[in-house]
Formats: sequence, structure tokens, C-alpha cells
Amino acid sequence: MTHSRVRTLFTDLRTWLFALALAPLAAVACGGGEESDDAGEGPEIDCATATAPKFSEMSAVWNKCTTCHSSTLTGASRVNAPVGIDFDTYAAAKTHAATAMHEVYEGAMPPAGLPALSEDEEDQLYRWASCGTPE
Repeated sequence: MTHSRVRTLFTDLRTWLFALALAPLAAVACGGGEESDDAGEGPEIDCATATAPKFSEMSAVWNKCTTCHSSTLTGASRVNAPVGIDFDTYAAAKTHAATAMHEVYEGAMPPAGLPALSEDEEDQLYRWASCGTPE
């Protein structure tokens, strides 16, 4: 094997190892492409003093979320909401509570052009998601 070929292989290997070493960082920075309820930050809620609403008391919130995030919707009617990220049942909403709180807190949800949550509705979601997700 020639010296230049060895150098090329070494450079290719070094580039590949560097990319491999950075891949986990890129996945974290870009969200990794998977839904996680270790979704990030939300507002500071003191659950010792805040009253958490029950899921059943939050129909105004869920009516807006289920415009897209409903298990009964398919295809384009979901308006790009990931399949399985739904809020039409307590079990489904509880599973994704932290992610929902984070997305609303960061302003990513609901998207522009869809029914917005009022400040009171956002506060309900934050307290519910932070303080035990009562049914």
C-alpha cells in the first residue's frame, strides 16, 4: 500500500471517528427524532401551593390540543402531529404531559394558525403536568 493511500485511509478513519464521537451531541441538540417526556424546561411551579386541575376539568385545553392530537384523526387531518402523541384520553395525555408543557412553554405549540391557549389554559396545563397529572 502506498504512503498516500495510507494517509487517505487514516484521514478517512479520523473523520469517521470524529463524526461518531459527535453524533450523540447532535442527537441531543436536534431532539433525537423521538418523543421523550424528559422534554426540557417548563415554568417553575410550586406544587405545595399550586392547585393542580384534574384532566377532566381541562376540557378547554384538550379541545384545542385535539384539533390535531387526537387518536381519531389520521393523515392530513392531524396537521403534522406525530401519530401517537394524543390528548383525547387521560392515559395518552399523562404519557406526554411534560413534553406538552415544554412545547407550550417554548411557544412551539400550538402552531400559528391553530387555536391558541389562553394564559389561564396554559397555566392549567403547567400546573397539571408539574403537579402529578391528576385524572
